Amino acid sequence: MAMLRFQRTIFDRSLKLARTPLDVALSVVGGSDSAVKHALDRVEAGTRSATGLLFSDDELREEGRQALLATKERERASRLRSEAELHDEQADSIVEEADEAVAEARAEAREKAARERREAEQRRRQREAKAEKAVAARKQKVAKTTAKAARANAKRDKSAQLEKLEAKEESIEAKERAARAQRQAKQVKDAAAAAKRTRKDGDGG
Repeated sequence: MAMLRFQRTIFDRSLKLARTPLDVALSVVGGSDSAVKHALDRVEAGTRSATGLLFSDDELREEGRQALLATKERERASRLRSEAELHDEQADSIVEEADEAVAEARAEAREKAARERREAEQRRRQREAKAEKAVAARKQKVAKTTAKAARANAKRDKSAQLEKLEAKEESIEAKERAARAQRQAKQVKDAAAAAKRTRKDGDGG
């Protein structure tokens, strides 16, 4: 025997009154699509089905069945949304990790490039310093060689001048010796002539 209209009205209002405080509390805490809300929907659907079965009310049983199917669909949709949100969070996490990895790789690449530039600059400076040192060494060697050659030339020039002076002195001494010998010879000749004249004068007296 199906429920009368006023009985249905009382039944519906009773369910609504029983659920209202819980629905209000769930809406306040943001649980309008939570597992608790779905559990309440299941209880209401089960209550309708059981009451329809008790009163042989096919319409009420169908309402309970439809309400249960709708609750299952909402639970499925909620589960899919949760899974989608989880996937989104995982995807966001993956993207964030990828961004961090890319940023880290870029930072490492910049650091490596800067390090390579510093090393290249250091090698260039070392090459320049080595080249400058080699040039300085060559200049020093050339300077030493030039100074040595200059000293050798000066020594040769001094020796040549000394030899020239010695030769000049020897020439002067030789001339002086020749003049002395010439004077001595003249003196001897003059003495011999005087002696001859003296002898001649003695013979004549």
